[in-house]
Amino acid sequence: MKRLVRIALLLAVVVGVAAGLRGAQSPNETEAEPGAAVQDETIVTVDDLSVTVSATGAISPVRQVGLVFELSAPVSDVLVQTGQTVKAGEVLARLDTRELEVALAGARVSLEAQQVAYKALTAPPREVDIAVARAALNLAQAQYGTVSLGADSTQTTIASIQAELARNQLWQAQLQRDLNFAIAPAQRELAEANGITLPDTDQMARDTVPTQLKQADFEVLIADENLAGLQNRGADVAGLSSAGAQIAAAQAQLERLLNGPTEMDLQIADMQLQIAQLALDQAEANLRRAVLTAPFDGVVAENHLVVGELPPQGAALLLIDPTGYYVDVAVDETDIVEVQPGQRVTLALDALPGETITGTVARVAITPVRIGQLVTYTVRIMLDVTDQPVRAGMTATATVLVNELRDVLVLPNRFIRIDRTTQQAYVTVAQNGGYAEVSVQLGVRNDMDSQLVAGLEAGQRVVLLPRATFNPIPGG
Repeated sequence: MKRLVRIALLLAVVVGVAAGLRGAQSPNETEAEPGAAVQDETIVTVDDLSVTVSATGAISPVRQVGLVFELSAPVSDVLVQTGQTVKAGEVLARLDTRELEVALAGARVSLEAQQVAYKALTAPPREVDIAVARAALNLAQAQYGTVSLGADSTQTTIASIQAELARNQLWQAQLQRDLNFAIAPAQRELAEANGITLPDTDQMARDTVPTQLKQADFEVLIADENLAGLQNRGADVAGLSSAGAQIAAAQAQLERLLNGPTEMDLQIADMQLQIAQLALDQAEANLRRAVLTAPFDGVVAENHLVVGELPPQGAALLLIDPTGYYVDVAVDETDIVEVQPGQRVTLALDALPGETITGTVARVAITPVRIGQLVTYTVRIMLDVTDQPVRAGMTATATVLVNELRDVLVLPNRFIRIDRTTQQAYVTVAQNGGYAEVSVQLGVRNDMDSQLVAGLEAGQRVVLLPRATFNPIPGG
């Protein structure tokens, strides 16, 4: 135990001496052994320094649209193929429009009819129209008077004659029956003289009534009832109502001709005209929706149409604009503050090795995209016009130039050590036949180099030594 205590005391003394010697030096410098092996060295130079941010994304055309049929009908024509170049307004495909054309023709006829009716309503009345309307009113009033009087004398006379005719027919039938059973008086006297009793012919006639006689008697009853009904009938209520309605309609028509249409009539006619026009517009729109046209100059990228079959639920055709491309890249939240619209970009495409495509930052997303703990922001880069065979879907690595300095002190990052506790930067310089660790102030940095703001001058030699070669006690 005493031995361990002595060793601890000795180490404490050594550390204290070393601390005292270090305190005698500059607080920012630490000497290294003069004979230490140098792993690498460089000279502080004045150069330009560029700071970039890199990200990867897929190239997309500036305009891309999936064309969809809004109606469901068999495809009648497909006028393009995949890869074909088309012009804006060019017809690409059609549906079967026979039913739509019939509906359109019907809508046009309905509109024309409404236009004719509206014109007739608003046009000045003709003398012949007024005369006809007055005649119709007079006729309606005459019919009302006839109905209000009940049965007229002519009808009653006819019914009376029919009753008399029915009685005459009954009388003739009775006379014919009686003749069939009649016995002459001389025959009856001769029979009685001989003691023969003849039957009562009147009773026999009454007991034997032929069907014809019954029918004649029934017709007399019907004729008498018909006559009595006509003689006792008053005005017909239903007939009076109908006749009154005819008078009102005829009067309204005459007043409309004389005074012109009312405001309500004009509103109704105008509304009917608008409805007919809307129906025509709808029929024309349906016919247009049965045709796909190119909204811009482009190339047909996909074609999912088959003649005779119904169009797909999704996009029937995919049209792209090959005149311009962009790429959306995801930039980490630690770098996004350096990215601004307008910054220049270079792009390396996997499909075009060795070729460099340029572009410009078009916009930077305000809201982030979160995937688990990873937070990124979408940056859109517009590609410059190029003669390279760029295609949609190619993978591109974008390098955004976020800062560029001219004529500054530059040192490679591998020669710089950062203290994790204090975040102070140090470099090892060659001086006075030895090496010293000097603190420096850094400015802008990129993946390879850093700007030296203070601590070194141009032309100084900076070395990279193994960390084990540093000796805090000079000459020790």
